[in-house]
Amino acid sequence: MNKLPTAKGVPFKKIRAKFSELFAYLKRVQPIPGGLLEITPEGFKVKRPLQKIHRPQFNPTCVRAYDSAGGVDPSGTKLFIKTGYVFGPWDYDGSDSDRLNALNQFPFEPTISSTLLSDDDKPSLTLEPGYTNFILLKIEWGERTDVIGKSSSGGSYHIEPSLNAKVTVDSTDYSVVSTDTSLYGNGVIVSLSEINYYIKGVTIVSQTSENMPRENGAFTYVLAGYYTLNNYGAPTDTRWFLEGPVWAHNHPRIVDSTTGEEDRTEPPAPIDPDGIGLSDLHDVPGYVETG
Repeated sequence: MNKLPTAKGVPFKKIRAKFSELFAYLKRVQPIPGGLLEITPEGFKVKRPLQKIHRPQFNPTCVRAYDSAGGVDPSGTKLFIKTGYVFGPWDYDGSDSDRLNALNQFPFEPTISSTLLSDDDKPSLTLEPGYTNFILLKIEWGERTDVIGKSSSGGSYHIEPSLNAKVTVDSTDYSVVSTDTSLYGNGVIVSLSEINYYIKGVTIVSQTSENMPRENGAFTYVLAGYYTLNNYGAPTDTRWFLEGPVWAHNHPRIVDSTTGEEDRTEPPAPIDPDGIGLSDLHDVPGYVETG
């Protein structure tokens, strides 16, 4: 410690005693976050305040398990995921048509095994030892079919056919028009529908299969990341892709309401991903040999 000054007439001991009282007070009430004062050989200095660590939405935390004897439990490795949100359209299930969704950008909080990520008892995924565990964000879609055009004077949204046609009778030209009268019937029919999609729910699941689940009109799968565990349940390789909120939207599809069985179904079936390994697509290591 530095020596006290020796100048006469200056009450250095009293000053030091008062400073010690002030230091004890500051240490007790802690008005400076994370630090206060620190006594060093060079005197007193203010510590650097503690920096708050920011963890983005969907940030993962892998936790290993141990038994009562302190041994490793290979089957007890769990993955906890920080609360995050998927923004997308929300609507009443099976609601009426002829309008937009009730909300076009509503926050959906995913669940793990029916438990919200923000629940007090945090949910987790159990990772399988000896495999690469692929973590998927699973979005479930509902759909509503809205009629957007019927005929020249009908339908949820008015689409009137414009006929650019004429007929000639006895050297006289006559224009052809569309009419809805019972006398002539509908000369031209426009039958169009629009399929609008909205989110029904979001879950987080895991799988060891390298084949992505097949996409269809009801579900969309987002690869959030993967964890490769050895036979003892310890992560040997990992990569995480999902960081921050997710914006989800399924574009509406315009279909002809007269489409029959011999025509294309809507929406068209996607390509089956069977045989397309995630390792080939994302340079992800495959299974770890067990035994």
